[in-house]
Amino acid sequence: MSKVQLVYTGISQIVGGPELGLLILSDLSHTRQVAIVCDGRMEYELGLRTGDAAVTERLLPEVLCSVNPRMTGVHYEILFNSIIDGQYKALLVDKDDLSLTPVRASDAVLLAQVAKLDIFMEEHLFNRQSVGNHADRNKIALPVNALSVEMLRQALDKAIEDENYELASMLRDELKHRKKEG
Repeated sequence: MSKVQLVYTGISQIVGGPELGLLILSDLSHTRQVAIVCDGRMEYELGLRTGDAAVTERLLPEVLCSVNPRMTGVHYEILFNSIIDGQYKALLVDKDDLSLTPVRASDAVLLAQVAKLDIFMEEHLFNRQSVGNHADRNKIALPVNALSVEMLRQALDKAIEDENYELASMLRDELKHRKKEG
């Protein structure tokens, strides 16, 4: 299995949408990126970690990492290995015994930030899901299969309202595809 190392580069709010944000992960050369949908609470939690460390030292992720001295990049890493129904699937990989523990994608990014863990994505998934990283743009592309069903429905309604029928058709097709699989 080939994998691509990623770094957390920041968070962006979804304008005009529900209380959701996008966690932006980039490859090491910062040429391509993926966006992972997160809720407003995770957006807040990651925001706390960009400020004063004293604010977070008694929060649960930091406390758990401090009581488990193995929770470091020497022993663990994060691996994104698939996307199902609009949600990335992440694993906490124990590099010593190769055991895998499923973890919510946004929680995996938070844990990686707190414990200084490396983040990887399987190469085929990264190649399929990533988009060019254009630092000078204010917009972030998000593959349709990275959206939840609810987000797809909202985007479909907006596309119809904006008379963007090409986008509406693509979103409708994705919803039909998901309905068949479910």
